[in-house]
Amino acid sequence: MSSKGVFPDHMLAQIIEAWSWGIPKNNINPASVDLPLSGEMYRLESIFMPRRGETIRDILEAPGVNPSPVSFDQPLAVGVNYIIRVDGNITLPKTVYGYINPKSSTGRNNLFSRVVADGVSHYDALTPEGWSGEAWILARPDSYPVRLSRGERLSQVRLFDGYARLSRSEVELEFANNRLLYDRNRAIPFGEAEVESNGSVFLTLNFDRPGWVCHNATSVVDFGKIKGHRRGDWYAPVEVRNGALYLKKDHFYILCTHEFVRVPPHLSAELRPIDPRFGEFRAHAAGYIDPGWGWGVSGRKRGQRITLEVIPREDLVIRPRQVIAKLRYERMKSPPKRHYHDLASSNYRKTASVSLSKHFK
Repeated sequence: MSSKGVFPDHMLAQIIEAWSWGIPKNNINPASVDLPLSGEMYRLESIFMPRRGETIRDILEAPGVNPSPVSFDQPLAVGVNYIIRVDGNITLPKTVYGYINPKSSTGRNNLFSRVVADGVSHYDALTPEGWSGEAWILARPDSYPVRLSRGERLSQVRLFDGYARLSRSEVELEFANNRLLYDRNRAIPFGEAEVESNGSVFLTLNFDRPGWVCHNATSVVDFGKIKGHRRGDWYAPVEVRNGALYLKKDHFYILCTHEFVRVPPHLSAELRPIDPRFGEFRAHAAGYIDPGWGWGVSGRKRGQRITLEVIPREDLVIRPRQVIAKLRYERMKSPPKRHYHDLASSNYRKTASVSLSKHFK
């Protein structure tokens, strides 16, 4: 067991019960807790960043903000900003802090989602240690309207009690002991992988059935309907031309990595923003990878590709083996009771290649 790191499911369950969060236990994942939406939602003219010490309600009541109460009866409109209170009463132990990621289905629908919290002067954080208060989700559909409901889960929080990132030498040991990357059935040795000095692992783009591009559909995607939508009404296949992918500025693409990634149960991982020196694009919108991803029973699975939500900020030509994303591994305090392979409820566990969100057939 590591003395510092990411809290696993059984420890998360203890915190939720001991600190009376009021969040159902079935919201607990191997290393995170899904944050359910309350019924309180407002329409905003623009999003905002809290100042240190401010509560979100103080901001909503400030002159010039002018929030308008809205109901889940109506879908969220494209390009319109909303703020939705997270249900429950989150209080952290005095030595614990949290970071937040959008869930995979949120990112795959290009639904902008950032969390603001009482007293915290930046997004997607419950800090410092011992944080307590209200958390709210800033949401904005950027490709097509979406319909939400109370209890829907757009974001998930991970809890830490100290620095958890693996160093480059620790990543090298994990490559040797646990074969973190595969090129189909061949394990990629550390010497062939591209690893930054800080331990981040670079990933490239898959060109076999590379993925999908949104064609600006106006129909509503209902988050309450799993596999209830025809993908052709919203998405078209991406085609490889002359051995390359041609991505158009500001279009929304669902693509995936060439590499099959493994996350051993004693680790978790997070996709991190790519340096602008590699190009002006967003490579992902969600980013969190559960312990046990691509691991299988007793470590027998040879990895699983990671889905990417890509938005170019300029017209781009992407060629094979060109860097598209980077992955950072983090140590768990202890392995979770259930890792990703055990999650029968996951809609992406058996996906062999790129897939749209769970809402599409």
